Amino acid sequence: MDGNWKKSFLDRLNQAQTNWVREFEESVEKAVGPAFDEMRGFLAENGFRVSKPLREEGRRSFKFELAENAYLLVLFRSAGIGEFEIRAECFVPGQQPLLTKAIARNKDLNPTWAQQQFETALDNFVGLLAGEQMEAPQEELVGV
Repeated sequence: MDGNWKKSFLDRLNQAQTNWVREFEESVEKAVGPAFDEMRGFLAENGFRVSKPLREEGRRSFKFELAENAYLLVLFRSAGIGEFEIRAECFVPGQQPLLTKAIARNKDLNPTWAQQQFETALDNFVGLLAGEQMEAPQEELVGV
């Protein structure tokens, strides 16, 4: 194999991967950040400590904490070409952790969808706190 071709190929591949991550970063900033910020005040008024503990290239997390051992963690992670994974992890003392995850497309991400994801995850968290029977989590591919 030609060494010049290998270098050219790898340069182009790296550029494409960088573009995918940048697209994810822009989508999160435009849609997820504003949805999170809109919920922050309401949740803080109702006893939650709300934070963004992880901010790395291609990954973001949002934490909704009632106590050190009772919290919801929502993670967005770049997961391939033009897609991302959203995971919601609920932790409540005396209960099995509840994990849900889905794959969605970067280009379809918008603030309304992001808000719905936060609301659904928070509903699941409160349901777990209340001892409601939770269905087994499903992994899904969602159209946004």
